[in-house]
Amino acid sequence: MLDAEIPEGDLSQITSAIQNALKPATTIIQQRIPAQAPAALGNEAQVIEFEAEDEEGELSGEHETSTQPSRSTREPRVRKPTAMKVLDLDLTTEPSFESFVHRHPPKNDTERNLVALAWFKEHRPDETVTANHVYTCYRAAKWPSGIEDFSATLRSLKKQQLVTSPGRGQFAINHLGIARVDEIGTNA
Repeated sequence: MLDAEIPEGDLSQITSAIQNALKPATTIIQQRIPAQAPAALGNEAQVIEFEAEDEEGELSGEHETSTQPSRSTREPRVRKPTAMKVLDLDLTTEPSFESFVHRHPPKNDTERNLVALAWFKEHRPDETVTANHVYTCYRAAKWPSGIEDFSATLRSLKKQQLVTSPGRGQFAINHLGIARVDEIGTNA
């Protein structure tokens, strides 16, 4: 016996709701194949079906199980610094790099990089500056150049927005960097 307030002759909705309530639910869990072992598991995705518990609390049906190899942890990518090279540059034609350094004496690596980039911007504007250009300036000025990751300071200046990067591995000082170099010159 069923007591419901529905229009006459429209039992299809209630019948459908009763059937869905009495039918055990099936949950489908899809496992992803790890990228390291595509050939080991094949090209097709593995699907495991679990039957929902029926009213007695017992599981009905069989469970398909598969063994998935555990993902190996990916090692962090370590930046391998490139070896710097001394370039054949004209640092002696007036205004020379040495005279520019005397007007703007840097105290640390950040200031040294900025001074070198500023000299290229002001006195060699057509030159595309790389870390090797700055390294050559370090060697010419006899600054300590045994830095393991020489480009790290340039990347830091880029992050501080004192330097821009017109291309991969290329650096150009901007107006904020030039202002910082001018401060170095006035504080000397």
